[in-house]
Amino acid sequence: MRTYLETAFRGVRMSTAAMVAAGVMLGASISGLSAQSVYKDADVKLIIPNSPAGLMSQYAHTLAPHIAKALGARNVRVVNEQGGGGIRGSNILWAAKPDGLTFAMTNIPTLVVAQLAGSQAAIFDATKFTYLGRVQADPRLMFTGKPSGLDTIEKVRALDRPFVFASQGTDEDFYTMVVLADALGYDIKVVTGYEGDADTSLAVIRGDADGHMTTWTQSAPAVEAGDKFAVLTTTFERIPQAPDVPTAMELVTDPDLSEKLAAISSILALGRGFFGPPDMDAAAAAELRKAIETVLTDKDVLAEMATKGLPTGYGSVDDQVANIDRIFKAGGKLKPLFDAALAKIQ
Repeated sequence: MRTYLETAFRGVRMSTAAMVAAGVMLGASISGLSAQSVYKDADVKLIIPNSPAGLMSQYAHTLAPHIAKALGARNVRVVNEQGGGGIRGSNILWAAKPDGLTFAMTNIPTLVVAQLAGSQAAIFDATKFTYLGRVQADPRLMFTGKPSGLDTIEKVRALDRPFVFASQGTDEDFYTMVVLADALGYDIKVVTGYEGDADTSLAVIRGDADGHMTTWTQSAPAVEAGDKFAVLTTTFERIPQAPDVPTAMELVTDPDLSEKLAAISSILALGRGFFGPPDMDAAAAAELRKAIETVLTDKDVLAEMATKGLPTGYGSVDDQVANIDRIFKAGGKLKPLFDAALAKIQ
């Protein structure tokens, strides 16, 4: 017969063993929970603040299934929220729940110039978005239409009337064109309201406008067909795809004008990129960044993109953030340029 003390002691030993076992089980449960993917079998939304017919949407629809696979998500659904040259969709992302289930891709320069210019349409702070990686910095050029007869930048500069510029809104191309006109000494007439690059391109080809700003990838087929001319690049050096087309930088010698052109060229170099809402869940951001890097450095994905005429050039989040911080530090010098740009359409 056991004494009360022996029975109690045995009970303590059993309770302790049970507690240890429970602790091990609880620890395993917590460990498994922390290791579980945020995106496991999740439905994820990728906002494209641009036209469904545009190049950005082509990138998105090609990359979305690969990103979904890398995340282990059920799907990554592409949703177009166009308007205001990319501002409307970016505003929607700004207000989205930061749980990682909604992110976006657009031209990052759109976000930067909208804020630097004090655009009333933009409700976001571009420095507070959660950046997720660059897709590509495609060279942006000035293109003119065959009906204009303006096949060189010198003919544009020699016009005895304003150069008619087709614009989809107060985006980076709008501000770039105003800076170029100021630096190179020609007048412009801005026609806004077009819905995306495809729309402005059609206007230029039809002769409704003299020219527009867009990427080499977007306009290369029209140039090869003889419907458009590439007359000027915004890059720091001439591009291999169009070695006879001058850069804006090489056409000016005035230090102040050179500084303005260098500033806008630096902004455009930010290129297309992925970004999320401010204060995005840290675990989700880490997973999504890793998935995007995995996809954009996968040789099979890169080969698929190349066959579709969609160039890539992955850039890290650190590079994205560093470039944006650098540009905003110079914001005081750029603000007068963008104020002047807005005055052109007011």
